[in-house]
Amino acid sequence: MSYLLSKQKILDACKTKQLLLIDSFQARYSEMKEDVYGKPSSPSQSENRSSGKMTLLTTLESELSFARLEMGYLQSIDPGIEHDIVSSGAVVVTNHRTFFIGVSSESVDIDGQDIFGISLQAPIYAAMEGKKAGDFFDFRDTSYIIEAVY
Repeated sequence: MSYLLSKQKILDACKTKQLLLIDSFQARYSEMKEDVYGKPSSPSQSENRSSGKMTLLTTLESELSFARLEMGYLQSIDPGIEHDIVSSGAVVVTNHRTFFIGVSSESVDIDGQDIFGISLQAPIYAAMEGKKAGDFFDFRDTSYIIEAVY
């Protein structure tokens, strides 16, 4: 399988993308927290601490926690494990796309090739779970042929 991308490279790219996501959520959370809890410049501004801002702050905190949880999951994946069926930590090469089963990370570019990170909760994962090279699966009006799993 020397023509296949290094799983370590794929995992590293997904971790980098996840770190950027965490940093973005952290920055937005910190800004919102300052906006919600920062000292108002006049007494009337204290009334501006609306429940909407608090709800947004809580949502950002939850998203940040989830992003950190996903990073922990990525860190638990052993790229040295070879997979022969579609399962957690596998790279799945199809006739349309290459997927990395880990966390949802949209697309990462590795050596000019797009790799799509998908989570175990993704509907497309349910369609391909347990399949192996040579198997077919359908998802959203597209038929996929699995060319390799590693």
